[in-house]
Amino acid sequence: MSKAAQLGSGRFSGGLRTVSARRQAVAEATGVPTGGVGAPARLPVHRISPNPDNPRSKLGDLTGLAGSLKTNGQKQAITVMNRDAYTKANPDREADLQPGTTHVVVDGSSQLAAAREAGLHTLKVMVSNDQNTTSEEVLESALVANIHRQDLEKLDEAHALARLLAIYGSQRALAKRLHRSQGWVSQRLALLGLTLDLQARIGEEPINLLRAVGNKPADQQQSALDELKARRVQKDERKQARASHKT
Repeated sequence: MSKAAQLGSGRFSGGLRTVSARRQAVAEATGVPTGGVGAPARLPVHRISPNPDNPRSKLGDLTGLAGSLKTNGQKQAITVMNRDAYTKANPDREADLQPGTTHVVVDGSSQLAAAREAGLHTLKVMVSNDQNTTSEEVLESALVANIHRQDLEKLDEAHALARLLAIYGSQRALAKRLHRSQGWVSQRLALLGLTLDLQARIGEEPINLLRAVGNKPADQQQSALDELKARRVQKDERKQARASHKT
């Protein structure tokens, strides 16, 4: 028996219930309940490693979340998988896991980091090992668990979708797997075609306009963006003129 498995059978892990992270994440994204989900258990924070494949490149300011966890407690369990299951699917990532941990977070990286910042000792968890058997499935679980949240960085989302596109082979297949339209996938992948200058301005420029010019040649993107912004201004001015005329 592996060291992680032995640790997993101790005081804090013996009663952990398993549920498919993929099923749970898809259920959250689509609103379709999974059914048969057991009650969450508690796991020591120091036994949970962050996920090296977390789609979020930045967790942001966790002060508010840490304060809420400390004052109001944890409202929703995070999803984790056994360390052995993770390393079996990702043998080349074992060195990236924190030493002494028995589980890896699949969905809940921000809560884990905030709990550590708040000095909490344990977190409520749901354990998923049964379907995350490949690195692709682990990535899919992490992405699907994040795409329905509004605070995922747009470029992080695009990079994660690109990795999944390499797995599924086509935008249509990927869109079907994520329960989204092909247009939704295509628009988000377009950000990866932007010049580095325009990528740096994500969050400053209108995101729908940036997505609209992402598939154009690099030397045409800035002028195309300027033209779209000018059209938007003209459209707004016409609306204001019509509204003033009516009054």
